[in-house]
Amino acid sequence: MKNSEFITGKVPITKEEVRAISINKLNLANAKRFIDVGAGTGSVTVEAAYHYPNLEVKAIERNDDALDLINKNVEKFNLKNVEIIKGYAPVEINKKVDAIFLGGTGNNLEEIILWSKDLLVKGGRLVANFIIVDTFYQTLNLLRKYGFRNLDVSVLNVSKLEKLGRGEYFKPLNPIYIISCEKGVDNDDE
Repeated sequence: MKNSEFITGKVPITKEEVRAISINKLNLANAKRFIDVGAGTGSVTVEAAYHYPNLEVKAIERNDDALDLINKNVEKFNLKNVEIIKGYAPVEINKKVDAIFLGGTGNNLEEIILWSKDLLVKGGRLVANFIIVDTFYQTLNLLRKYGFRNLDVSVLNVSKLEKLGRGEYFKPLNPIYIISCEKGVDNDDE
């Protein structure tokens, strides 16, 4: 989906190139339940729910402006498989999930990683995006510490062609650090 298809405001949006890679890495084709943490405008929530209509999608967001945008985008695309949760992750979720996307974690990073580990099914996918290098490294270390496996790390640099005077140039967007991994096996999973 193009960024222009979404209703946006002052809340950051996960750009379409980043969404395409992140959603692909979530491996949602056979998933039943998916959580978008720090959902922002809801672009990841909406695109996942739109392309996978049998997927139960939960969007967790604490910011009122962002919640308004998520609701507007869910309504715009007439999605019936999205539940919006106003809150600050981790929140109580009753069923295990197949995939979790971390778009924003506030100051609860370690708690969210532990919560994700408990919530994911064996082999469940976690994908996290970052623009701040320190948060990226902190997350990578926590994922290793708590036994996540098959860690795949990429940095995505996107530039867009724009006019400049009589010519054109590629205006760079912020580099995005993408981590994808799977829940490892716990002793109680064996």
